[in-house]
Amino acid sequence: MAKKQTNRAPTQPARPKRSNVPGRSNNSAPAIVYILSDSTGNLARHMLAAFITQFPTDAIATQFHTFIRGEHALNEVLRKIHNKPGAICHAMVSDLFKEKIAAFCRKAGLLHCDLTGGVVKFLSQAAGCPPQSDLTSLHRLDENYQRRIGAIEFTLAHDDSLGLTTLSDADVVLAGVSRTGKTPTSIYLAQQGYCVANIALALEVPPPPQLLQLRAKKVVGLVISPQQLVMIRTRREADWKMDRTSYGQADHVQREIVWARQLFVQQGWPILDITDQAIEETAAKIIDLLGLARQAR
Repeated sequence: MAKKQTNRAPTQPARPKRSNVPGRSNNSAPAIVYILSDSTGNLARHMLAAFITQFPTDAIATQFHTFIRGEHALNEVLRKIHNKPGAICHAMVSDLFKEKIAAFCRKAGLLHCDLTGGVVKFLSQAAGCPPQSDLTSLHRLDENYQRRIGAIEFTLAHDDSLGLTTLSDADVVLAGVSRTGKTPTSIYLAQQGYCVANIALALEVPPPPQLLQLRAKKVVGLVISPQQLVMIRTRREADWKMDRTSYGQADHVQREIVWARQLFVQQGWPILDITDQAIEETAAKIIDLLGLARQAR
């Protein structure tokens, strides 16, 4: 007969209650998922960041182990996982390391997933040749790398209406009133290799002539709901301890957004509403709007 479970000692703190999740008890700890990579781990980080959004925020706890370049380093990581077991995702180039991780997980009874193996096999079949398994090719300092660095430098030099004399050299120009996400979106696009400039617009100030002279398929006008913009600007005024001005007043914000929309229509620029939109989604839509996806970036 099974022994009756005794009550927990009163000195031990109770675990916090959790929301009901199908298949999981209310007080269970987050599942540990180890992510192993022989490089930066950025590929796995981005993949899992997208997938994990489909689960409750406290369901999974990730732990990254990166730059695992030798067998000793891999053995050390696996030893740590053995002491505190959890599922393993990995993005290893080496077939030897892939098999070593799989064998470890089979022996320990742990779930494991090769994030790259299936895709690499597919590409190998499509290309008709085997992969090189070359770690140095992941972050090669080649022409593409230099272009991305140049794009970041260009974008920083053309932030917030700077560099107007070379505005026409930009791949993308973002225009919008204050606090419409121009700078973070510009930097995100620059990391993908696009030279981006952004121009801050204000109701009381005429747009720079260099902006108005650009061809339509280079500029995107960013807008946002007046209600959300009021909230963002009010928070900024409070954080910066600014004196209250028309900057965050609802009627002024409303007029400014209407004016900006009219300007964009007049110039023939595509308009993108960024209300409740992440910069990743904004950037993807900008690339699509301007047909930049056809470029090799």
